[in-house]
Amino acid sequence: MNILEKNIQALASGTNEPLALKLNDFLKNQKCTRFSLDENLNIFDLKNQVFMYNDVNQEIDYFKNAILEKTLRYPFVCIYGIGNALLLKSLISFYKHIFIFESEIELFILALSVIDLSEELSNGKIYLVDINEKKVNIQLSILFDQKDMFGWLSLYEMFINCSYYEKYFKELIEKSDNMAYDVINLVVRNLNPGSTIALMCYDNFIQNIPLILKSIPFQRIIQERKNQFENCIVVCAGPSLEKQIPLLKKYQENFVIFCADGAFSLLYKNDIIPDYILNLDLEEYPIEFFKNIDINKLEKTLFILAQSTHPSVVNFLKKNNISIVLDEDAIYKNLNLFDFGYLEVGTHVGHMCYTLALALGFKNIIIIGQDLAYNDKGNSHFGDFVLGKDVDLALNIPSLKTLAYGGVKEVLTHIGWDDYRKKLEILFVNNAQANFYNATEGGARIAFTKELSFKECCLKFANHKKKTLEIPKTLTSNRSNKLFKKSIEILKQDLHIINQTLEDAKILYNALEKILLNEDKLPLNFYYNVYKNIENFDSFLKNSSLNNRNLKGVLFFRDFELSKIIALKIQEEEKYLLLVIKVYKNWLILLMEKLNIQKESLEKII
Repeated sequence: MNILEKNIQALASGTNEPLALKLNDFLKNQKCTRFSLDENLNIFDLKNQVFMYNDVNQEIDYFKNAILEKTLRYPFVCIYGIGNALLLKSLISFYKHIFIFESEIELFILALSVIDLSEELSNGKIYLVDINEKKVNIQLSILFDQKDMFGWLSLYEMFINCSYYEKYFKELIEKSDNMAYDVINLVVRNLNPGSTIALMCYDNFIQNIPLILKSIPFQRIIQERKNQFENCIVVCAGPSLEKQIPLLKKYQENFVIFCADGAFSLLYKNDIIPDYILNLDLEEYPIEFFKNIDINKLEKTLFILAQSTHPSVVNFLKKNNISIVLDEDAIYKNLNLFDFGYLEVGTHVGHMCYTLALALGFKNIIIIGQDLAYNDKGNSHFGDFVLGKDVDLALNIPSLKTLAYGGVKEVLTHIGWDDYRKKLEILFVNNAQANFYNATEGGARIAFTKELSFKECCLKFANHKKKTLEIPKTLTSNRSNKLFKKSIEILKQDLHIINQTLEDAKILYNALEKILLNEDKLPLNFYYNVYKNIENFDSFLKNSSLNNRNLKGVLFFRDFELSKIIALKIQEEEKYLLLVIKVYKNWLILLMEKLNIQKESLEKII
């Protein structure tokens, strides 16, 4: 196996399979016609009749030193242009991750023919980013959201491989730079360390455990209903929903209907009974969606609730057929409640509808009411929406323009919807086994869906009436009680870990405070030892069960504050380490505050 084959195999192992496939396809069907490599590893551009490097070694040394000077202590670096890969190879030992952005398939091939990068490509040390890949934004979102990346993204800067790229690829460099910034904003926007959302989710989950164990096990729903149907409709509560009601009512017997909780009142008012009604809200207000309903009309309807649904909502609905599904996050999988299954519930109820439809094996998923934008009257929801048709306006979320349904005009949306749309696009592109038909006929355009009118969708897929399925049974009381006792034991272990972490954090905090209060100058080796203790505590957190969604914003804040110190590019080790100690000491206060809140939640049930 030659060097190129070895590198492509490493790419295909998971770091970048689309690029590996693209390279193999090129090698089978084409030859390099624009770029060539000489014996000195200089690249000749036949189109512009110019060599990439004036002097290979001299220019690589220059850009290597220039990049290192500007990225002292940086954990990662982004570079436009792979060149002959010599600059990349010379920088490997200085960073945890290197991202190489490139547009030319021939340059990828030439570079990967020169140097064996297979180990670094396999272990994620090096990421090659093909900016012409249609899913590149999604790839970057996943890469930048890694545990050892998202906290350092404020250090992002796009560097260049050599002067050649700056001269001939200026527009593509700017395009890549803007794309990276957009992805970074998406990744970090909701990582506010002061946010209480993650801990509210956890507290609701803890309170819901007894009801989870008495609800219909989600896994039974999957086992009994998977692949029973191919076609479904997901109904969301956007302002366009009202115009789709007549067709939905006409064809409701031909499709399985997944209904976002906010849309239910409009469907119920029009005698449309969904097969599934979903909710994941942390607060009590969704109770308003379900008041004054005849429970007998919903005897064949399943309410699928998230583990974080507010306990008051769960209690309000418990006389119905409810199933409480656990999120795929590690913090919930820790309980090993496999009877109740796991689902990627996302942050919006629509997302949860799509993942449920996918879990049930639907092949054609029709979407209505998913506007993700204001209509021309400024409404965010349909006219009779219980909380008000213009409820989002009162939230004062920053607005922006985005491409409209149909791809011609623009519509007004807001940051929350725009982020949600991008996350949906990631979900859709990663589930190519299903067809997503956007029949909203309004609102924002959603990539990786097929836009088709609702009427055309109904005519295309309403082949026959759906059969009625039985409601799965709950667990026996005996089985439920055993699982509850087992859960309590696991939660006791979690509480023990939190208490131990709090104790260790307090000891470390006191030690750091004592050092900072000491007016005597201490030896550099002493500061190194203190820094080692900080690294050991970080390592413990990284490998602990506490490293989950509950603390993601807190861990982000730690790295964000440390990034500020790194950005100062302090040469003196003593000064740098003292600032790290100060920042870390202050961060420990935030960590202990959040852990104590989680501890209080656990103590409610133990």
